[in-house]
Amino acid sequence: MFRSQMNSKIGNLLNYLSTRIPNLSMTKALKLLYLIDETSYVRSGAPVTWLDYKVWEMGPVAEELYNELRYDQTLVQNGEAINLSNFIEAKREKGFEGQEQVVIYPKGTYQLNEFSAFEKELIENVVDRFGYCSARQLIDILHQEKTLWHKCVTDNHLKENFRIYGKKSNHSIDFTDLIISNPILQMAAQSAFESMQMQEELDNLDA
Repeated sequence: MFRSQMNSKIGNLLNYLSTRIPNLSMTKALKLLYLIDETSYVRSGAPVTWLDYKVWEMGPVAEELYNELRYDQTLVQNGEAINLSNFIEAKREKGFEGQEQVVIYPKGTYQLNEFSAFEKELIENVVDRFGYCSARQLIDILHQEKTLWHKCVTDNHLKENFRIYGKKSNHSIDFTDLIISNPILQMAAQSAFESMQMQEELDNLDA
C-alpha cells in the first residue's frame, strides 16, 4: 500500500536494520518491520511503512517485499519499476544446518531524514527490544494468543487452510483492531490514511 511514496523510507529502514544487525536474514527483517509498524499504529494510529502484511503460517509477511527479496521480483506502478536496489542487497547464503536463507546487507549509508523524531525513537526501541531475537523467536512472539496474527488465524480457521493448501493466505493483518476502543487514535488513523491517499492521487496526476 502506497509503495511508490514509501519506497525510499522502506529502503532506508532496511538499510538501517541491516547496519545495526549483522547477518540480518530476510525473515527476521520482515518480522522487525511488522513489529515497527504495529507498535507505531498502537501509539499514533499510523504505521511507519504502510506495508500490507499477509497472514501466512510463519506470521505476518509483507508479501511484496518477500517476493522482491527472495525471488528478485520488481513491483511496477504506473509504468515505473519500484525496488530496493539502491538501499540494500539480498544474498542467498547457507544458514543453520546448511539451509539456504536470504541475508540482507546495506548498500551505502542509510538516511533517516524522512523519519520523524517519534519514528526514530520507536524504531530504536524496537531494535533494542527485539534485535537480539532469532527469526524463530520473533515468529513465536507473533504467534502468541491475542496477537493480530493469532486472531486472524483463529477467526478464519487458517490452520486448516495452511495444512491443506500451503503456508500462505490472502488474508491481511487489520491494524484497526488495535485501536478499536480508542476514538482519538481512530480519528488519527483516518486522517493519516486520507493524507496518504491524497498524496497518492496527486502523485498519479503528476505521473
